[in-house]
Amino acid sequence: MPARSQELAIGIGFKRQTNTGEVATTAAELQTALTAAELWQLGIGSFSTPFPEFNQESDAQFFGKGHEWATQVFPTSINIPFSWDFHLTSQNWAQIIAFALGSVTETTPAAGAYQYVCVPKDTTAAGVNLPATTIVAAIRAGGAGEILDIAAVGMVCNGFSLKMSGGPGLQNTQLASQWMGCGKYVNNCGIVIPAATVETRLGAGSTTTLTINGVNYLANSRFVDLQFNFSNDVQPGYYPGSGSQSGFDIAGRMRLGKRSATLNWQVELESDSTELADLLAGTEGTATLKVEGPIIAGSTKHTAQLVLHRTRNKAFKMGESGGYVTAQVETEIMYHSSNGVFTATAITNKALIGAEA
Repeated sequence: MPARSQELAIGIGFKRQTNTGEVATTAAELQTALTAAELWQLGIGSFSTPFPEFNQESDAQFFGKGHEWATQVFPTSINIPFSWDFHLTSQNWAQIIAFALGSVTETTPAAGAYQYVCVPKDTTAAGVNLPATTIVAAIRAGGAGEILDIAAVGMVCNGFSLKMSGGPGLQNTQLASQWMGCGKYVNNCGIVIPAATVETRLGAGSTTTLTINGVNYLANSRFVDLQFNFSNDVQPGYYPGSGSQSGFDIAGRMRLGKRSATLNWQVELESDSTELADLLAGTEGTATLKVEGPIIAGSTKHTAQLVLHRTRNKAFKMGESGGYVTAQVETEIMYHSSNGVFTATAITNKALIGAEA
């Protein structure tokens, strides 16, 4: 019988596969799956599976056949894309920043609380290979009516976007991420996905810091929405000896390309607003966003924080939202000689996120 889409379960490795993300990552390490003990099940807001895409090419354009029709089809490569969206929680924020940025420092600020301070990895010191994990998708796995039981191996985070807006409901903080796999998969993998994790939502109303270029947008109550985007521009490595599966080439390395980060935001426009003046004057500053949730222990709370160390407005236009005139601003995120580009921090109740298996 057919299955309901809500029966889909996704297990994602909170640890990175052994030695991935290191200078000396090998194809074998990238293509070796994690175990069930290294997975957790986090929420997903729309139907998406890490399912292989099989690329094939035909001989339709070849000469010598006497016609333009295909007579042969050749297996070439496998892609495994995966999109993951959900409302912002301390758990999914920690997972995504650890794997997207690649440089993670874990500390324990209080009993049962784990802090992850993440920055875009220094490619000079730490190389260009991204940390990889295993993502398992299941629909009635292990039963007589099994429809899906697949493990995508060597999955890396290609990028993510954080959206924050006004209004009630789960939509006011949304976190979306894009993942890519090396092509290695295990069908009927038998890896049991653990029970769903109880996640801690971080809603827009729990924002405790929102400053851009010295303006406190919590204090002046003019904030409308923002979107932060980060991309790794992942470059899959297909090369002689990179590996194959069922006659299709798979990648032996997953490297970052030309990384980028953007910030777009909107605030209500008043006579003394400084957004345009800052653009015209070339004013530089920092931007900080911090959302806090319930206490984990002592005074330590579930937290998502983003600090952009050097910013400058580069585009401005007028708009409207809810019948009110707004300033729509695009801000350039720049490199700071001491602090780097940006720092993302998560405090949650799960240990070893991004740690080596």
